[in-house]
This record gives sequence, C-alpha cells and structure tokens, in this order.
Amino acid sequence: MLIDLDVNLNIQEQFAQAFDQEILDEEVNLNSGFGKGRIQLYHFPASLELYHFQFQLNQELSISSKNPTNSDWLLLNVNLSKVPLKKTVNQQEMAFQRYLPSGMLFYTPGTQVFSKSPTGIPFEIALIRFPKSFLTPYFKENFEVLSDSENTVIYEDLDFRSEEAMRKALESETSKLKQHMLLLEFLDIFFEKLKKREKETTYESLHPEDLKGLFTSAAILRDPFKTEIPRIEELAKIAGMGSTKFKLSFKQVFGKAPIQYRQKIRMEYAKGELQANRKSPSELSYELGYSHPSKFSQAFKKEFGLNPTEIG
Repeated sequence: MLIDLDVNLNIQEQFAQAFDQEILDEEVNLNSGFGKGRIQLYHFPASLELYHFQFQLNQELSISSKNPTNSDWLLLNVNLSKVPLKKTVNQQEMAFQRYLPSGMLFYTPGTQVFSKSPTGIPFEIALIRFPKSFLTPYFKENFEVLSDSENTVIYEDLDFRSEEAMRKALESETSKLKQHMLLLEFLDIFFEKLKKREKETTYESLHPEDLKGLFTSAAILRDPFKTEIPRIEELAKIAGMGSTKFKLSFKQVFGKAPIQYRQKIRMEYAKGELQANRKSPSELSYELGYSHPSKFSQAFKKEFGLNPTEIG
C-alpha cells in the first residue's frame, strides 16, 4: 500500500482515510488487515502539532511525502524505535536510527522523502509539525538554513537528553500544560543543536551526487570495529570533494565531524552490548581497539556521562 502525504494538510486525517478508519479523540487505530498500532495527535497553541505513531504492521506500507519549496510548514521526524528505518531522502537512501547522527530528520521546504515501513516488528515515530511563524517569538534572527533550504538535508542525533524530553512529553497526555512544556523543552534542545551547527558551518545547497558521496563516506565510518579508518583526504576523494568541502558538507548533513560521527557509533554499539549483558567493558575495550580498558572507560564516560560499569 502506498500513501502519498501532503505535509500541508492534517497528517492524521490522511492516514485515517488511507486506512479507512475513524478518528476518535484525536486517535486512529489500525484495523487488523494492516496490523496493530495507532496514531495519536496532540494539538498545542500556535499551530504546533505532535503526532505519535506506534505500529506493528503485517503488510508493507510505503509512504511518499514532500514538503514543497513554497511551504510554510516545518516537520521534525524522530525515530524512537529500537530498529533503524530505511528512508530515501532527496533521492538518497539513508538509515534513520536513534542515537546516531541520523536519529532526527528535519523536513525543511524542498525535502522529499520515501520510506517503506517494516513488517512484523514494532516501531515508533514522533512527528512534530509547525509553521515557520511558530519560531518568530522565540528567535530574534532567522535560521540561515530555513531561508535557503532547497536540497538541504538536515539530520541531528537523538541523544539521551532529547529522547528523555520526548518520552516525558508523550507520557504526559493527562496534563496538556505539562505536555506542552515538555515538547517545547524537546524543541529547545533540537534548536540548540541547530544553532551550534550554524555557528560552525556555512550552509550550501547540495547536489544529489554530493549527498551520494557523503552517504558512501558515512557508511565506511559506521563500522565500529575498524581500528584504522581512511584519512579525511581519502574519504573526501570517495565523496568526490575537496577536503575542506567534505568536512563542511559532512557536518552540514550529519551534524558532526567525521571522527565524532564514528566515535558516537562505536560508543552506542558498546552501550548496546553492555545493556544486553553480552560483553564486559574489558571485552569491548579490546574489541574496539583500545590499548587498555581504562582508555575505553574514559571515552565511554565522555560520551554518556556514565562509566561502563554503571550501564545495565
């Protein structure tokens, strides 16, 4: 089944029509023909909306959506699932996954997305929609990326702080005022990330071929076990760019410098192994190429603020 979404319209109503279901108390439940799940919509002042998707599908669902270049709407798509979701963003495939630099995807005008939802496994998405005018009371200056955003793809990492704010917002539906406060807290964290990125990066429109090269380079960096990785010059050559443009463009797309991007993936891998009790800190330190467990512990604490022994 293919759903062609118009992001300028109420998103929940479009899903309800596609699933042939009624909306009751701002909630749409899936019928058994598609699987289990629901879409809950929360309305807030200034046309701020929060959509909460919780699905376990028994048949494939494809979704095509485009935020037109003349759109007044902005969307922030947050993957709260334990599994990566595959998306094609402006003609380039990417893995959309929490705790990685691609955990959140910002739909600026000109962003076109196609995705196929997985079957047989539960997944969860939070989608925030608001008009550009929503930002006016909060920021004295416009974000540069929003004034020239065509062909710009913006990802940010869903770290523990931002996930906690979103989880609390979703769990506070009995208190609308508190839920609104927590959602604003989440947005504040996101825009802090975006503002920090703008201070360090000059945005430019990226051609689909540029994005293809960047995604190829990112795929090389995603292997957590490589103790030796290509130098920046080699990655830039793979991406078909000069070193300076590669570093700036990589930060523009993924929100982190290449080495920081790789380190985050390695630490998230280690955290997952520790949480599942599959490996000890000592085993992970040598597996990831650290000369001594203490070096691994230092890197882990720098990333998460906790020692490896405190995870479990």
